[in-house]
Amino acid sequence: MNIAIIGTGYIGLVQGVVMSDLGFDVVCIDNDATKIEMLKQGKSPIYEPELEETLKKSLKNGKIKFTLDYNSGIKNADVIFLAVGTPPLADGSSNLNYITAASKNLAQFLSKDSLIITKSTVPMGTNKKIKKIILDELKKRNMDNLNVSVISNPEFLREGKAVYDFLNPDRIVVGIDENDNKEKIKKEIYKIYEYFLKKQIPIIFTNLETAELSKYSSNAFLSVKISFINEMAMLSEKTGANIEDVSKIMGFDHRIGNEFLNAGLGFGGSCFPKDTLAILNIGKNNDCEMSIVNSTVKFNDDLKDILIKKIKNKLGSVKGKTISILGLSFKPETDDIRESPAIKIIKKLINMGVKIKVYCPKGMEKTKRELKNYSDFIKFCENEYECAKNSDCLILTTEWEQFKNMDLKRIKNVMKSNYFFDFRNMFSDNENIRNYFHYYPIGRN
Repeated sequence: MNIAIIGTGYIGLVQGVVMSDLGFDVVCIDNDATKIEMLKQGKSPIYEPELEETLKKSLKNGKIKFTLDYNSGIKNADVIFLAVGTPPLADGSSNLNYITAASKNLAQFLSKDSLIITKSTVPMGTNKKIKKIILDELKKRNMDNLNVSVISNPEFLREGKAVYDFLNPDRIVVGIDENDNKEKIKKEIYKIYEYFLKKQIPIIFTNLETAELSKYSSNAFLSVKISFINEMAMLSEKTGANIEDVSKIMGFDHRIGNEFLNAGLGFGGSCFPKDTLAILNIGKNNDCEMSIVNSTVKFNDDLKDILIKKIKNKLGSVKGKTISILGLSFKPETDDIRESPAIKIIKKLINMGVKIKVYCPKGMEKTKRELKNYSDFIKFCENEYECAKNSDCLILTTEWEQFKNMDLKRIKNVMKSNYFFDFRNMFSDNENIRNYFHYYPIGRN
């Protein structure tokens, strides 16, 4: 089966690379010439475990190609995936300009009946709008006799585990327009996802709006869970409770589950912040107050100030101090710094007169670009030991495995002062940690 994928961002690239490894013939289309050239050379523009290795394998086997040309990209496609970004606008709503443009572009080259599958996260009603855009363009070409179906097939991938999650999903969601031939589309979906049927992964068929909302609902719920446990962590610090034990006790309850119950800096990345703001905007437009999600977003924003206040209380004053930050990506095993709590804390500390030193295994280059206007106040270091050298305070903001294995005694010996704020509780059970540092985890003493 020939697959065309429009968009080589996080979603589209993972989709294309893994599907090519499963045996499909894949063509990925993008309008970024630099990115396309990188991909042709087997270099991934994003860091994701196993992705670049799989990309090189598929290129060598001739199972994946990359192009700027819509015509050559879709002319032989049996199925077309739309995987274009929908970044947030200033009011929190989703910017649909890219997916609208992609829909118009593909419609200019459609020459046969087509199944178009939307992977992008879009507000309810968007897939019907996409179909209308395509049909309107086909009408201009006098090709409105073509049978075009647009379905919603949201992704549920975790950054840092995207390849694994693609191959081992909890469920596959497929939203079909009530006016389309459902049985015909189901047969096509079964062909595309035969690998997952053999693994007995459930495929849930529903209408377009339900599929669209399912993505927002899942991300909003997980965001609520994260903010909830962080709020409990702040209460734990005030009352002498241990948030890690609280989380463990809660997690044993099968109605709650133990995922996303680790206290920390709050959520970041490309999905949770964007999707929670989007669902607030969707609720507003539909006269539906989303009070729980609104509180979640507010607390997640406030948490950075709460933790900076904790640092100030312990250090006395931060002005003129040198503070080292370990971890820049919003989570380990990714170089994605979008909405990273670490970046937000760095900006706030610099504005308070702090000198910053940073190190991250994968997030350095993107951070240099993101913080170019702050370059006079930041030193980018080669490793965690250089980062800690002569600093007054160390803050661990991302729980990279590399940091778990660092020599704590060596870290302590190179620091000017020995304050260590572990905002991921990575060392909270280390019996020696308090022999080396004034150590402050989250949600426990």
